[in-house]
Amino acid sequence: MAGEPPPLLEAGWLASEGQLEALSTEPNVPREKVHAAARASDLSARFSSEASLRDELLTGEFLFRSPLLLGGQAAKAGLSCHSCHVNGRGNPNFEFAAISDAPGTADTTHSFFSKTLGNRTFDPVPIPDLTQPGKVDHDPSSGDLEAFITRIVVDEFSGSRAVNEAIGPLATYVRALRQTSLSKEADYRPRSLMRDMADLKVTAEQARLRLKAGQWRAASLLVASAQGQMQNVYERLRADLHEQQRSWLVERSLEAGSLRRALNAQQASASEQIIQWQAGLKDSPDFAGIEEETLYNPRLLAKALER
Repeated sequence: MAGEPPPLLEAGWLASEGQLEALSTEPNVPREKVHAAARASDLSARFSSEASLRDELLTGEFLFRSPLLLGGQAAKAGLSCHSCHVNGRGNPNFEFAAISDAPGTADTTHSFFSKTLGNRTFDPVPIPDLTQPGKVDHDPSSGDLEAFITRIVVDEFSGSRAVNEAIGPLATYVRALRQTSLSKEADYRPRSLMRDMADLKVTAEQARLRLKAGQWRAASLLVASAQGQMQNVYERLRADLHEQQRSWLVERSLEAGSLRRALNAQQASASEQIIQWQAGLKDSPDFAGIEEETLYNPRLLAKALER
């Protein structure tokens, strides 16, 4: 029916041509390979242990996916760094109304996103692949990458300077992406329900660790990242077959919302709430056996997109 919203939120910023491929596959950037590259580089010298480097990389990766890291209209639309740079690579299918020209481009000085950088000129540029060489110096001693990321979050997308404690992990993750030996042409893997569910629990654990370290804002952004992940899974489940799983996701997301309010207010109760939330995430209904019945199945997704 004309005027119906797309079945997945992500479809709202994807070109119609190639949409099925963009929603059913993703660039294959193995986390283990990114972490191994970081351990083998000079990044490892900045951390006391491999475990601390791993946590920094995981925090950076899931902040990269947080829909509330960016401010203003981008946050309202549900956009994250990952939306433009899928798994750190580019997004040749990205097409946002009034922001993109050809698919894979974005006007980074458009007043829709930025009040400070808006130049009243429509001048979209190709979205870069962060795993490939670029213009910004990645040497940790220069601090140029941190300054660049801050500029993107604060000036380009009207985010808050309160995210300063998130900039370090983001920079570490982006540096590790550059260190990873990936070909210029990306290879792709199928989207996976079980990989998304596993990532949800990893994100929650990183939020707990950031709260333990007194990083309230980073913890809140990570919980928001988890909420975004739950929404992505929820959208792909069928109301007629997966009522139990959908209800479980709604309950966990509501708990996450309450937790975020406690984190934003720096309430002492947040420590207990996050533990209870994690316990709920571990006690989930069966997701392993339903993937072929969901919109993770390209055949069913294609039918949904046709409608």
